[in-house]
Amino acid sequence: MRNVITKWLSSLFIDVPALRPGTVGAYALALVAVGVATVLRVALDPFLVGAQFVTFFPAVVITTLISGFGAGLFCALLSTAAADFFVLAPRFSFSLYVNDPAALADLLLFGPLAFCCVILIGRMRMAIEHEQAERALRASKDRLQLALDAALLGWWQYEPRHGLVSGDRRFREIFDVTKDQIPIEEIKKLVHPDDAERFSADSEASLDPADPQRPPQEYRVQRRDGEVRWVEVRRLACFEGAGRERRCASLVGTVEEITERKERQERDKKRQERDHLFMREINHRAKNILSVVDAIAHQTATRAPEDFIERFSERVQALAANQDLLIRNEWRGVEVEDLVRAQLAPFADLIGSRIVVRGPKLRLNAVSAQAIGLALHELATNAGKHGALSTDKGRIDIDWGTEGEMLTMNWTERDGPPVSPPQRRGFGTIVMERMTERSLGGTVDLDYAPSGLTWRLTCPAANALERGEKGNR
Repeated sequence: MRNVITKWLSSLFIDVPALRPGTVGAYALALVAVGVATVLRVALDPFLVGAQFVTFFPAVVITTLISGFGAGLFCALLSTAAADFFVLAPRFSFSLYVNDPAALADLLLFGPLAFCCVILIGRMRMAIEHEQAERALRASKDRLQLALDAALLGWWQYEPRHGLVSGDRRFREIFDVTKDQIPIEEIKKLVHPDDAERFSADSEASLDPADPQRPPQEYRVQRRDGEVRWVEVRRLACFEGAGRERRCASLVGTVEEITERKERQERDKKRQERDHLFMREINHRAKNILSVVDAIAHQTATRAPEDFIERFSERVQALAANQDLLIRNEWRGVEVEDLVRAQLAPFADLIGSRIVVRGPKLRLNAVSAQAIGLALHELATNAGKHGALSTDKGRIDIDWGTEGEMLTMNWTERDGPPVSPPQRRGFGTIVMERMTERSLGGTVDLDYAPSGLTWRLTCPAANALERGEKGNR
């Protein structure tokens, strides 16, 4: 029955800020309610017999329900006085009813009943307020938890006096625990050994009343299945007492898993380092290319001034072909066969018939690709002008492979015009021999045999090939 009445009163309960308990408006409401009740009772007097206080009870109930216990008592007191003065005979007098004991009995009965009504309604009102406060608190907690869940945050609380840590579902999921309360020592065991000492130091520092503000800290947490996760922990200490007696009563905070963020930061860091290294490498290689172009220009102008433009342009184009291959492969090296075919592009229709290209799949690094590419260009140019490709019957065999830790590459011409050593060593010969040897740390055998020119390169495979490349002759 009480619950039914409480629910009914709760449905009628209206919170008016100006009429809240203890305010001037609350007592003004009591005064107005008594005035209205008195006017109504006087107006209904001819029609009501034996119900002197019928309009005052609603005034007391409404006032107590809206403005609380104090205003209700004031309303009950005013109602008693108003009934005595305006309703009961003799009217307009506070005299005792010696000649009418029944009226006196009614008045004496109304007062206690009105006060009991105030107490009952007041307690019910307090129960309603308490319930509404709890409901608002639960709604606030639900909204807070919803916000934390949306932000993928977990909350936790540490009680230094008992050494216990409690947290929500997200907290337990991150730390891979099942209990609602866990000793702080158990939490410390879950922290990665490399971060455990720093975690303990930060926790102790957060309890210091002299400097309680601490920035968020990042730690690694090792779960029971061995998985390691990164977490970001925020702390806020609640203190009690003052001066030397000031102590931390509770430490609260949030925890967020940031494993993906740390992995992304690590990837960004590696990418930045790689980009920085790549830019340095581009700068270094650009300088090398310019040095090679400068050497080609000087040597060509010195040794072949009569056809400088043609020879210089051909050699720069050969160098450009090497660069195209390197860029196409993102500077991760060049396949030997691709390099050979690029430098023999003017004779592409002869490859497979008069030009035989064979060898395992090997990838040259950028430095060796430039050196070997220029050597192949000079060999192809000489073969087209004076060697095996200057006739209709000449043939060229190009092969490569590895022998142990060494890389070998051969260029062999046959069935062409008779060959004799040149009268002077031009820049082409320097490119085919000394530049290749110096770039690769190997040796070059250049033989002008009458049957045809042969060129053989031997160098450490580690100097010429990309890392991890292997092959067989």
